[in-house]
Amino acid sequence: MNTIEKKIFKNIKSQGPLDFPGLKIAALLGGRKIVDMSYGKTWDFYDLASLTKILFTTSAFMKMEEGGKNLVSQKVQSFLPWYKYPRVTIKQLLSHSAGYDWWQPFYKSIDKEATPEEKFGQLIWEVRKAPLASSRKKAVYSDLDFFVLGALLEKIQGLPLIEVWNRFYGENLSHLNFHFNYDNKLLQKKSSYAPTEKCPWRKKILQGEAHDDNTWALGGVAPHAGLFGTMKDMVSWGRSVRSALFGGSRFLSTKVLKQFTKRSMPAHQGDWGLGFMMPSKGRSTAGSLFSPFSFGHTGFTGTSFWLDPKRDLMVILLSNRVYKSRQNKDFISLRPQIHDWIVQEVER
Repeated sequence: MNTIEKKIFKNIKSQGPLDFPGLKIAALLGGRKIVDMSYGKTWDFYDLASLTKILFTTSAFMKMEEGGKNLVSQKVQSFLPWYKYPRVTIKQLLSHSAGYDWWQPFYKSIDKEATPEEKFGQLIWEVRKAPLASSRKKAVYSDLDFFVLGALLEKIQGLPLIEVWNRFYGENLSHLNFHFNYDNKLLQKKSSYAPTEKCPWRKKILQGEAHDDNTWALGGVAPHAGLFGTMKDMVSWGRSVRSALFGGSRFLSTKVLKQFTKRSMPAHQGDWGLGFMMPSKGRSTAGSLFSPFSFGHTGFTGTSFWLDPKRDLMVILLSNRVYKSRQNKDFISLRPQIHDWIVQEVER
């Protein structure tokens, strides 16, 4: 262990036993890894949960935006004639300001015997009925925004969602091991996946199957959750994003990345770029020291990615904090502290 890793290890240990098995931590300064450590029990592959939103859906829209068509400013209805809200734009979906509620239990009505492609069609049929808040003044983080974005991906590219991913992955991320477990069938050996919660309605501990209820009901493939990956994958992806940010990546153009990772609304309305979170003052998952220009995302299972362009500092955390219960809270308070500890050591 290096000095920073020893400090983090000591600080975590001083807080006593954790209510989840363990976590992996990586930090890069100027593209160079300064933290690469594990604490407690860890696994190779983690359920990345909502990191799927930036790894897949947001990244796919960034790639399409590179074509210069100003796609995100266009109305959803221009692509999906059945969409009943004529004023809603793709930008509003990406910034969670379209007006949708945060979540709905679509998994209860999806036909378990249908194919994943049919299941996504059933879900979109239900989303079509979802109302928008008429007087909402603040952005609300919503999976429903990303369901509509998934339907847009299918329509624009003329492919089922899994094939959209396969094409995107093949062209941009083929050297990595990110994957959906299509039809909830594991691509890797079960023991290599971090277990998550004992699901009350699936009646088992989930290991290699998506923790998110709606994603599992869709057959493991969704625009908002469902990807699995390793810390090595996340670091490699993060380096590609960093390179794009500073002007040297084939993965994404600098112009488009900056368009998506800058604040898209006033702070009183919400803390969002396009698909990416911005730090919320006083309660950011990136702690209290990451700059206001930072961007990232979190995953419900206990995952996160944050990059501070001002310091050129990236921090990635992977855990299965929901094992054996989503009521586990230690990770929620620990995550911002880890970011603060790393910044403090970097600036010492």
